[in-house]
Amino acid sequence: MKVLLFGSTGNLGQAIASELKNKGYETTCVVRDISKLKGLESITDKIINADVTNPTSLINICNGFDIVISALGKSVSPSDKSKLSFKDIDYIANSNILSEAKKSTVKKFIYISAFHSEKYLHLEYFKVHHEFSQKLILSGIDYTIIKPPAIFSAFKDMVEMAKKGQLINIGLGDKKTNPIYEGDLARITVDNIRGHNGIIEAGGKTIYTRRQLNEIVQQAINPDKSIRNVPLVFFKCLLPILKIFNKNTFDKFAFFIEVMQHDTIAPQLGEMTFEEYVKKVK
Repeated sequence: MKVLLFGSTGNLGQAIASELKNKGYETTCVVRDISKLKGLESITDKIINADVTNPTSLINICNGFDIVISALGKSVSPSDKSKLSFKDIDYIANSNILSEAKKSTVKKFIYISAFHSEKYLHLEYFKVHHEFSQKLILSGIDYTIIKPPAIFSAFKDMVEMAKKGQLINIGLGDKKTNPIYEGDLARITVDNIRGHNGIIEAGGKTIYTRRQLNEIVQQAINPDKSIRNVPLVFFKCLLPILKIFNKNTFDKFAFFIEVMQHDTIAPQLGEMTFEEYVKKVK
């Protein structure tokens, strides 16, 4: 069975590529930026260089493949300075891929979406995930949509902040969530290649408060430093200014502020704990 993987240079994409290799699938990875190939060559059979934001770059790209997996998505990291928006990547680029998949031999399309995207349609991050998911459902192609609350590697910025003594708690930090290790999510993704028209919500095995996640990182990385507390209202006041000067940054902080105010707990399908992950990457 031949698999075409998009978003393969990200942490989740590389984990999926590795899982596909371990399970014996013939895998081709699509890469937009060749400079990000490090580590990918050894875990895939073939690499295609194509710009997913340009439809002409994708013409016939899905021909000959049985499965398309898209882990493609714009990073929520504040350190990501790319000019493309959530809509450009998460909706338009994935729509370009789906358009080609519909014209080809592809039997199934697996998409990594976002947990509870349907509940926060006033936020760009969730809106574009939900809109593409709906487009995929109506496409006529067999699909699986996988919805994690977050993956562990999304917290790597916290590790760097902890090293510098800059880690902060936003608000009370009492809301709960269960992010999932990207290796566990990759396993769930590949295991569902043979599934049929489904939506899977997938979180980690352990539920944490936002404050606990910060404390785990700080204690593992730089225990001599303390975590500062910043009132949520400070960031809420900052949002209108960000919206004027930088829409991408506004969309990211609007996302952060929203999730800080709600419990986001998905079914506990992962195996690795956040403590184990932090020890592994510190």
